[in-house]
Amino acid sequence: MIPELPDDVEIGYSRFRLLPLIVMGVVMTLLSASFAFQWFAYHGYYHLIAGYAGMLFFGLATAKLVWTIFAAKGPVVFVSRYGIRDLRVANEFILWDSVLNVSACQIRKQKFVVLALSPALEKRLFATRSGQAMLAANRALGVDGIAISASGLATEFDALLRSCAAHHNAALYPGCSKPNEGVAASRLVAGFA
Repeated sequence: MIPELPDDVEIGYSRFRLLPLIVMGVVMTLLSASFAFQWFAYHGYYHLIAGYAGMLFFGLATAKLVWTIFAAKGPVVFVSRYGIRDLRVANEFILWDSVLNVSACQIRKQKFVVLALSPALEKRLFATRSGQAMLAANRALGVDGIAISASGLATEFDALLRSCAAHHNAALYPGCSKPNEGVAASRLVAGFA
């Protein structure tokens, strides 16, 4: 193992990073309400349906973010020498042995750390119908595996990516002297850092 690597990295939510998301959610909920309740003018039946659906969707998302600010007391992402666990995605601890590749993906302006999983672990993690639907949605967006976002967390995306890559590399190549040595990490660093 690499002695410079910390044993565990625990990342929690950042209230200052969640606040802009809450403000955007409130604005979108109010915009949807303006269509649903026809505050400005009558726009038609489709605008009415979109307004009610938007109010429901953005209202629930905003309520969840507000709840997250007050309810989350501890870390939600754990990166260690042995594996990773993101409580926002699943309660499972994923061992680095089961992760084939750590990469980065960007969809519009949102960046994700993508963990490509072994077929056996993928089958076990996504055994339920909701899990299969989530996996199919990820693949439709071009993400092959589990996507971990730094949105709302108390860390930057680049730091999360470097931490995941270094720990994954240290688990796969225990004799390397630097976190960025090895085939997987060099592909990762050259591709996105």
